[in-house]
Amino acid sequence: MKALTYWPSIPRFLMARVLGKRYPVRLLPLRLDHLPEPEPRPGFEQLRVRLSGICGSDLALLYGKNSPALSPFFSFPAVLGHEIVAELGGVRVVVNPLLSCLERNLPPCPACGRGDDHLCQNVCEGNLSPGMVGFCRDLAGGWAERILVHRGRIHPLPEDIADRRAVLAEPLAVVLRGIQRSLATNWPREILVIGAGTIGLLAIKTIRLLGFAGPLHAVVRRARQAELARALGATHLHPSTTAAQAFAGAKRYRGVFNSTSWRGGFAAVVEASGNPSALQEASWAVEEGGRVLLLGAPGQALHDFSPYWFRDIRLFGSYTYNREEFAQAVQLLPQAEGIEALVGPPYALEAWPQAIEAASHRKGVKVVFKPQ
Repeated sequence: MKALTYWPSIPRFLMARVLGKRYPVRLLPLRLDHLPEPEPRPGFEQLRVRLSGICGSDLALLYGKNSPALSPFFSFPAVLGHEIVAELGGVRVVVNPLLSCLERNLPPCPACGRGDDHLCQNVCEGNLSPGMVGFCRDLAGGWAERILVHRGRIHPLPEDIADRRAVLAEPLAVVLRGIQRSLATNWPREILVIGAGTIGLLAIKTIRLLGFAGPLHAVVRRARQAELARALGATHLHPSTTAAQAFAGAKRYRGVFNSTSWRGGFAAVVEASGNPSALQEASWAVEEGGRVLLLGAPGQALHDFSPYWFRDIRLFGSYTYNREEFAQAVQLLPQAEGIEALVGPPYALEAWPQAIEAASHRKGVKVVFKPQ
């Protein structure tokens, strides 16, 4: 079967880390391979992949932006792709890509025992290599024609949900968990979302689906993203975080060495861009005593933490989801009208350089592969 495999290379990792998006796409450590069919495993089913997304975490890996401290928790070479719509016996399904104690054939660790399998303490143990589907060398991810998935991680789709909407189930689950934990338990009076890529736009839609009726602001820099942000529920659009702070009436102060600080701002800020500088902006855009939800994945960054203790800011992070939250995201898909507009035309695996180029240069909000 055809599969797009990531082959780790320290020199290429370092060069991509230095050059960033200027690094030539065809020199990235990806290779279109012809692999054997997945070997059967007890409790696992073979699925035929229909669509698989390119996530920001995939791009971070390819362009050397991941923190080396996370490297023990993944295993390579691996077929990437963890946002997956597939078929099982003619039934369309979406895949929860996590691999916890159950899939690793281990007794439940304390986290899995209490239902927090996304925090599984055994992600490097058991009969599978470290990682989740798409970052595990033993199980191909969705950038392949066929994959093996544990039965407990397979979720059938309603017939009327298009593949283009369904492929967003996984990032929707990430967003859903973060918003439920940090905002929905006690809605703030207004919210600012920084970043209008897939995660930011899904955050706007999810905030509305969960019942928030107040002012919802978004920092948007591209016309198409602005159009989508409006359609999904944003009430105010701003060209920059600074412009949003000015709109909110925040007061700006100048310090030594041309430093900048603020008083006032938004009751809650969602940082969804994954840009390290945007997290710094978020820490000042939120008002004193407010909340910051980190949905982006900035990796390593030089960060000034003084706003958190000086202004009593609460910082929340959301990386994955537990089984129940993923199932909730799937159940939310019928209500999530319009999110399919985030997904562009699919690319064949053979066209991976064009797909990665489109994803890395934001020529589309969500770029997907159609392996078949």
